[in-house]
Amino acid sequence: MPEYQDIYDIHRNLTGRTVQRGKPRKADEYILVIHLLLFDQQGRFLVQKRVRNKASWPDMWDISLGGIAQSGDDSRSAVTREAEEELGLHLDFTDTEPIFSFRNYNIWDDYWIAQIDSENLELKLQPEEVAEAKWVTKPEWEQLLHTHQVIPYMFQWTLFELYEKHFPGTRIFPFGSPAEIRGAVFDMDGLLLDTERVCAESWDKTAELLGFADVDRAKNACMGLNRAGTIEFFEKNYQNFDYQNFLDTARKLTKKALAEEIPVKQGAEEILQYLKSKNIKLAVASSTREVTVREQLEKAGLLQYFDQVITGDMVQNGKPHPEIFIKACEALELPPESCLAFEDSVNGIRSAYRAKTYPIHIPDIQPENQETIALSWKKFASLTEAKNFLKKLL
Repeated sequence: MPEYQDIYDIHRNLTGRTVQRGKPRKADEYILVIHLLLFDQQGRFLVQKRVRNKASWPDMWDISLGGIAQSGDDSRSAVTREAEEELGLHLDFTDTEPIFSFRNYNIWDDYWIAQIDSENLELKLQPEEVAEAKWVTKPEWEQLLHTHQVIPYMFQWTLFELYEKHFPGTRIFPFGSPAEIRGAVFDMDGLLLDTERVCAESWDKTAELLGFADVDRAKNACMGLNRAGTIEFFEKNYQNFDYQNFLDTARKLTKKALAEEIPVKQGAEEILQYLKSKNIKLAVASSTREVTVREQLEKAGLLQYFDQVITGDMVQNGKPHPEIFIKACEALELPPESCLAFEDSVNGIRSAYRAKTYPIHIPDIQPENQETIALSWKKFASLTEAKNFLKKLL
């Protein structure tokens, strides 16, 4: 029985006309084609190899799924149907949209992206269409591209970046994934304790008091730095400013604000409890002085969970230098490649990445940016989300 497709105009409006599949169309007549980029929870991409007797692109690797929308289909119903017919997958696209669309040679192309759990998954392939299907990592996908085994797509070299943007909780890290997680290193301010916000407010008050107009830039640049790094920044950028008075005043205001209560971040104790229950060694790597770190963690009821405490006054080079994370891993007697590193600041992520740990970004005051996205292994909105992810991993 012949298949028919709806005809769209150049503005993607339905014309009310149809065309039999494979029949020629006029220059101003368009049909709808859908594609699916399918990833699993390990960050692998599903590719399928076309059979050798295929009329177009025979014996070449293709993206996960593609198909022509039938008459009466919209893009969502088409991709849902094609996923079931071609792969045997029942996917729900109700609360999502195509990641991009474009008009090309009498076709409106829609590209969808989805992530599924591939464990114990059996794909139902069409033997007359597909010779082979497999999950590939980013390096494996790029090897296929380098050897010209893939049907060319304009976005093929950025395909994994598209995935990372839409599923940041499953970021593909440049070092891959840890073979075994044996340790975890935590920043303190802005990550375990909600003290970064208090400190920022103290800086604002001090700036107003002393007439320092560039405080926002200074706060952003110094976040995550130890005192030596902060002084170095001020000496380089504000030579005619009494920064010592500024820093001392801001520090006193912060200390006063935290004298009665230390605000703990959502999920902090829960994730520490969980990691301890899994026999994961724990360390703190904070730019703050040791006396303050121990005092605040003790007051917050969190110090008991840590095997080691490494602080800003124990290292010669503060963040973003990797020394503090390297020293924390050494104190735990673990290689950095087996340790997670939890951070909230750009400088902290830089430090953790350069130490060759696996950085997990939990943004606080500083939002994520292109650099933190590139350098983080994972990113979550809270420590609670991070714990839920680790419960599936450990």
